[in-house]
Amino acid sequence: MVSLGSWIAVGVVAAASIVGGAEAWAQSRNLWLLNGQSTITSGYFYRGENIWAKCDVDCYDVDLVLYDANGRVVDADELRDDYPIVQAPYEGNFSVKVIMYNCTHPAGCAVSVDSDYGF
Repeated sequence: MVSLGSWIAVGVVAAASIVGGAEAWAQSRNLWLLNGQSTITSGYFYRGENIWAKCDVDCYDVDLVLYDANGRVVDADELRDDYPIVQAPYEGNFSVKVIMYNCTHPAGCAVSVDSDYGF
């Protein structure tokens, strides 16, 4: 069981990675969403790169929708689960909409969004 305090203590996690021979800083997005709330974050992703979300014990359904630079939906995971995953169809800038469909805690739920190479 993950406590609220440990989610807050995690903050923004940063890790160095090597991408294409150059050093890049990978970092997940840590969000706090109320039931029914959504937010959009963006990043540069490589072709075939997986983008996923996971949430705390009070969350039962969180969804991801991946938009290209022109605002078109290119992938979505709207299954009833707490670990959605989408994939970039090509290299470029994308927006990721994170939708909290089922959070049972009245104060909201912690959601972490990350990808194979980080945002």
